[in-house]
Amino acid sequence: MKTIPKGAARYVIALALLALPPLAMPGPAAAQDVAAASAGNFNPPPCDYSDTFYKDNGLDPTQVVGRFGTARRTGPPATGNQVNWVADSTCATNDPNRRNFRILATTGGFPDDGTGSPNDFISILGFVTNQTAFETTYSRGVGSQQITINGSQNPRGIAAQDVVSNFEAYALVKQRLPNGVFATNPCQADMASPLAPATPCFQLNNVNTVFTPNLRQDWRFASNRNAMDGSDNNCISDDPTVCPNGVSDSPFGYFCDDLLGMWIITYVWYTVDPANPGPVCGPVLQAIAARNGLSLDGSPIIKTADETNNQVEANGCGAEGQMALDGSDGGAIWLVCPAIPDPRNGAIARDAFLDQVRLPNGAPQNPQMTANFLSLQRTGQFPGGGNGS
Repeated sequence: MKTIPKGAARYVIALALLALPPLAMPGPAAAQDVAAASAGNFNPPPCDYSDTFYKDNGLDPTQVVGRFGTARRTGPPATGNQVNWVADSTCATNDPNRRNFRILATTGGFPDDGTGSPNDFISILGFVTNQTAFETTYSRGVGSQQITINGSQNPRGIAAQDVVSNFEAYALVKQRLPNGVFATNPCQADMASPLAPATPCFQLNNVNTVFTPNLRQDWRFASNRNAMDGSDNNCISDDPTVCPNGVSDSPFGYFCDDLLGMWIITYVWYTVDPANPGPVCGPVLQAIAARNGLSLDGSPIIKTADETNNQVEANGCGAEGQMALDGSDGGAIWLVCPAIPDPRNGAIARDAFLDQVRLPNGAPQNPQMTANFLSLQRTGQFPGGGNGS
């Protein structure tokens, strides 16, 4: 019998999963995999945080905009008869830091690790639109200990805003306007790049901007960043030849220090029209498009930091920016959007749905992301038992 190569086998599995009919919904997701649970390797699906956990980690829950469990039950990313979250009494049982609202909307993306693999799955619990949401003073007794925040800093002398702002979620909003013109800068004047005219522009002035229907491609998340392997981009030498951008000493890891799973949103855009990119940017955009394909507005899909920084931006073909921290730009500055640490063995519930960018005909822009999600949902594993790459 002919052996199928490993890579080809994964592709065959992916196609088979995409062809399967929708799952018949069983009972509560907490009971979806009894065998895995009894084996001690069951990963419960994501739920919203409790108010206390938000406060303990420096964020005022009353300032979380569009908080799942309180708002946004329907509407984007849910479509049709879908709902974004359901009440589930097992949430707090599985994790006392959660409240009993389980998240169905599962947003797919690329980890910022250079692989371009569509195997990151996160839950957009809400948005933060002003730095006033971070607590300046807080105290709560836990047994004989106190959880305290004084002058915005925890007992380690670190502010929650500084921790979470080390981790970026890259949003790539559609730039082609309804009239067909490709806008090469955001309308927020403090963000506009000098590489392109300020008008025509694309808007980022409300949280709806970052809903998937407004994105030209799927997200990229810095969930891989940690201090141990240098992926947090630290540089602690005074020698300018070693650290040309100066000393940077923020030794944080996403899953170690960012306990709310928050990200600061970095918006990335092209400063040239992909239909007429010019002699410098033309070859750059063509090379990226040849690898990754085109996004919904005709621009090349960007999957990695190298493509963003060393190819697009280094050649003056694009830019990136973040919203004003005081909320004056009007849009989403941070996401409360924890990545699922291990999406296998139950973390993708049977009634969850994938939030991803789709083509005008409804097909997924990235079929491998869909295959990864469906395999995790149906089998508790990535296709072929791999890592979804």
